[in-house]
Amino acid sequence: MTQEEIARAASVEVTKRRNGLTRNAALVTFTSLAGFTLVNMDSSFFTFSYPTIMKELHISIQQISYLYTGIFIIGAIATFIFGPILDRFGRKVVFQFALYATAIGSLVSALGFNFGSLFAFRGITQIGASSEWMSGQVMVAEEASSQSRGWWVGFSQIGWPVGWFIASLLSLVVIPTLGWRWLFVIGLIPALFVLWVRRNVKETERFRDLKRVLDRGESTSQVQTRFRVDTSRANKFTYRQLFERDLIRTSLLISLWQLIYNYGCASIINWLPTITTDHHIASSSVFGTSAWGSGVGIFGYLTAAYLGEKFGRREVSAVFLILGSAAGLLLAFDAANWATLTLFYALYYFFTIGQMGAAVAFALESFPTRARGTGGTLLSVATSVGFIFAGLTGSVLFSHMGVNQTIFIWGFLCSLVPGLLALVQKESSPEQTLRKLRFDASEAGIEEDESNDHHQYGQGSDRQFSIRLHVDSRTPALTF
Repeated sequence: MTQEEIARAASVEVTKRRNGLTRNAALVTFTSLAGFTLVNMDSSFFTFSYPTIMKELHISIQQISYLYTGIFIIGAIATFIFGPILDRFGRKVVFQFALYATAIGSLVSALGFNFGSLFAFRGITQIGASSEWMSGQVMVAEEASSQSRGWWVGFSQIGWPVGWFIASLLSLVVIPTLGWRWLFVIGLIPALFVLWVRRNVKETERFRDLKRVLDRGESTSQVQTRFRVDTSRANKFTYRQLFERDLIRTSLLISLWQLIYNYGCASIINWLPTITTDHHIASSSVFGTSAWGSGVGIFGYLTAAYLGEKFGRREVSAVFLILGSAAGLLLAFDAANWATLTLFYALYYFFTIGQMGAAVAFALESFPTRARGTGGTLLSVATSVGFIFAGLTGSVLFSHMGVNQTIFIWGFLCSLVPGLLALVQKESSPEQTLRKLRFDASEAGIEEDESNDHHQYGQGSDRQFSIRLHVDSRTPALTF
């Protein structure tokens, strides 16, 4: 690709972005939202149906705990493997595979006949589910422009509460009439449709730049790229890159933030049926509580995404988590009946879980293209580890501490501590581009600056050229 071709392509793309998403960005964003919704529908189907499954398959509550633990270990291993694949072979291949695996695992889950078979089938589902979120969010972050990136990443995140909301309503109708097995069949048709639409998704331009550098191996001085690629590091193993001097602080803090947060929210969500019955509320009421919580949570995600664009994603995430800890405190000690339990759960969902509408964009902006897929893996692995501990500790904490004290740990402490961790992250302005993270000043020969509709493109850290494209006039002016 010559300098003139790069400039011409940049001019066309920026013009398209002026009025919103490009066609490919729209496809990525909306199919990521759809896939994430389907993944969370499947996950919540199991949460809502496990009391029924326990009776039919003669499975104990301790075995359910083992199952949760085991499948999230499988998910953590899968995401650990797929991270470098994202950065070496492309985002799209993982994007498609993840939904295939989820669809197949969900379908065969309907055939479960004992603990072993159910464990195996849910494990297949979790391989896809854990990778779906990671690959989709990386692609959305790379395709959206800096002016609206936070909003679109946050928008695609609402697949979590939307999935739980839809599943709550479906479970309420399907389990008493058709039985739990049909829940896992229902999601197959929309999954196949989403996979068919995703055939038209193109690989992100940022990864194609990275691929051109990786394909040249050590001979990168003549590789021309549209976006900044640090050729001195791009060929290193991506997990090694995350723990080098420029990224190790970011990697550790984001991982710890996500681990503690996900442990708390996974515990409350997955053990909600047990929490409901402990409050002497009919088990069927859990569908209504979940529907209200996830429905309100949708607005929490969108509010965090919007405010993150205005005031900073780190700051909004921290404030939401701290407010969520107050809701967790109320949930632990003041939920006296179904109405108050549902109210406090909805507030917890809006703030603590809704903060992800800003947090994910912040996290992905904190990693450079050369390791963004693997950086996203840290979030997914932390999520899986949090869910693992949720499965391991739930029944133990209930029996030794009681439900209220356990909810205090999950709802209050596991919201407050991540909120404080968010505040000590490196600051990122709402207009932060994806180009640097984080090159030292001595290395930064060129930058891509999207925040004012200006773009620069470079080929590496040794021999560099730049193009500045001004789109605030009718005729773009190119400076080399």
